[in-house]
Amino acid sequence: MCDFGGDHPDIRIVACTRNIQSGRFTGSNLARAFANRGLGYKRKGLWEKAIADYSEAIRLKPDLSDAFNNRGNAYYGKGQFDRAIEDFDEAIRLDPGFAEAIGNRGNVYRKKGHFDRAIQDYNKAIGLNPDDARVFADRGLAYEMKGEKTQALKDFKKAHALGFRHSLLLKKLREGGELL
Repeated sequence: MCDFGGDHPDIRIVACTRNIQSGRFTGSNLARAFANRGLGYKRKGLWEKAIADYSEAIRLKPDLSDAFNNRGNAYYGKGQFDRAIEDFDEAIRLDPGFAEAIGNRGNVYRKKGHFDRAIQDYNKAIGLNPDDARVFADRGLAYEMKGEKTQALKDFKKAHALGFRHSLLLKKLREGGELL
């Protein structure tokens, strides 16, 4: 299958396109090839192509929760927040323990200014995966935007302790006097 290529989206796209066009794959294998190629397009910011591939993967295999999650991310990238939420909701319905989809939905709610709803999703995602530093950083941003600076700083510190090193996080920690 064409899930190799690591973080190199062009390799993934070429390999998956070959698999799709070969005629050797059907059903869930073909769905996986479309989903994997969609990931390559998503990583390149080619939202429309990613959405088309995820949609085809979902058509072929309607219970593919990661395709809904990734299509939600593509809709988020396009600024179509309500469509993103719909896809994250479906991914979570299919897999209630899908912490990544729950955290991603929280990001959309945060972007829309629904900070309490975002924090609720982040709390649930953290409950499912307490070592996900990114979710702590995201929750910290939601608390900060809500005006709860002390709680935000706690989450930024936790994200840092878990190994998250994004430049925005480091800036927030410096502003809070936590880093030199």
